[in-house]
Amino acid sequence: MVVQDAIREAILSACPEDAFLGEEGPQDEVLPVAAERLWIVDPIDGSSNYLRGLPCFAISIGYRDANGFRVGVVLDPSRDELFSARFADGAHLNGERIYVHVAGEGEEAYESSLIGTDLPGDTEGRLRASRAATYVASRMLGLVMLGSPALGLCYVAAGRLHAYFHLGLQLWDIAGAAVILQEAGATLTNGSGGSWLYSDGSYLATNGRLHGGMLRLLRAALPDPKTPSPPGRGLG
Repeated sequence: MVVQDAIREAILSACPEDAFLGEEGPQDEVLPVAAERLWIVDPIDGSSNYLRGLPCFAISIGYRDANGFRVGVVLDPSRDELFSARFADGAHLNGERIYVHVAGEGEEAYESSLIGTDLPGDTEGRLRASRAATYVASRMLGLVMLGSPALGLCYVAAGRLHAYFHLGLQLWDIAGAAVILQEAGATLTNGSGGSWLYSDGSYLATNGRLHGGMLRLLRAALPDPKTPSPPGRGLG
């Protein structure tokens, strides 16, 4: 918890009246989901990669006030890349504006698109996610698994990927990237096309053009309506 404690101290020293929600809290900790001003932190998104020396992990920070999510920051320390965005001020990578990338028209948009995903931690979730990944990969240019959802989502914002989906995220996995995606022109929903704010744990981010097609592919791959696991926590 060293990284999270350092982030918490820095944020709350500057904003002592704000609330803090981090991934690495006690299991019985009361989550401040109703706080008017809330910082949401994943201190090491991609912890398995980090522990094994794979350079694909990130620090993710999102900020929400009474008007919604306003700030997002995702730092990739291995590549010295800082993704950031403020509401209505654009998305940036190391200070330069970034945008989603649209690949081709019609069927070419699918055949030229690179999709990202990662697997949930539980056995049933992994089976469902593997089935979805196989189905999607057969219809796209390719599919990659990164081990860091925050980076996968930011790669959509930066035009490196054309879509990213996951069936079992928590809010801290996505809070930092959400504003970055939206400011870069991406479309972000839950896995069935509804508001991402009230997801059951499934999320889909795309360049916009692929969104309807990706939703149809996921529905075709996962006709079973059972809730993905583990469940996420919605924050309106």
